[in-house]
Amino acid sequence: MLAQERGLGLTLLTSYVTDEFLERSAALVAVLAAQGPDPEVVFNDWGLLRLVRREHPGVRLVLGRGLNRQVRDPRLPDVGPEHLGGDEPPAAWQGSSIGSASFRALLRRLGVARVASDVPLQGAAPLGDDGLPCQVHLPWGMVASGRICLVNAYGKPASVRLVPPLACDAPCRRYTLTLRAPWTRREDADALPVPEGAFIPLTRLLNRRRNDLPEAKTDPAPRFFQKGNTHFYRLESDALERALQWAVTERSIDRVVVELDLPM
Repeated sequence: MLAQERGLGLTLLTSYVTDEFLERSAALVAVLAAQGPDPEVVFNDWGLLRLVRREHPGVRLVLGRGLNRQVRDPRLPDVGPEHLGGDEPPAAWQGSSIGSASFRALLRRLGVARVASDVPLQGAAPLGDDGLPCQVHLPWGMVASGRICLVNAYGKPASVRLVPPLACDAPCRRYTLTLRAPWTRREDADALPVPEGAFIPLTRLLNRRRNDLPEAKTDPAPRFFQKGNTHFYRLESDALERALQWAVTERSIDRVVVELDLPM
């Protein structure tokens, strides 16, 4: 192994898993644990955490972003404060699971050595400084993931289009979808009869679709991206700078994971 020859540690990034893929993930962890030095597994499934603790106690465990609950919706900075009658996002929208001292204490009891976090577009609340290291992923943030894959369904018969695939030919290696959220106060204030300060019912806006995608620099609607079965957002310019400043001020953050392309 090249990493072993150079004395470098390896990190295995895993997703949430079914029972079948739990066994496959366990086989990968076993190979990693046999290589060394300092093997590390990022887990996004509690079942995998239990398995690794039981069978490979020497593997360092990292709580993945999928198990760190955050409000990551890229539309919130645009529509949320106005709908709530304020100028700033509520503080609760900047929090996360790892911001809870009780949750961090639980992770320690489970043997977790590190946690992972995104920085939402509306900003992130301070983390606790109690010795549990944290890593931040930039510039891509994960919105949500699931078992139904729109990209894999493209071109397939309706009978198998929106069900968990028995096999995946990984079209996301070739395609990335750029999506646009059109239901914003700035975009629709003139197009809809909305009184000043009133709430726009989302049911009126969710169906306002367009077949063309306006230029992002002249379009107020937020963008997000789909790679496989997962949605992402990207921190740009000022938002990325604020995220870096936040990471520098948080004493628990000692690692920044930089992904030049979508992490798939």
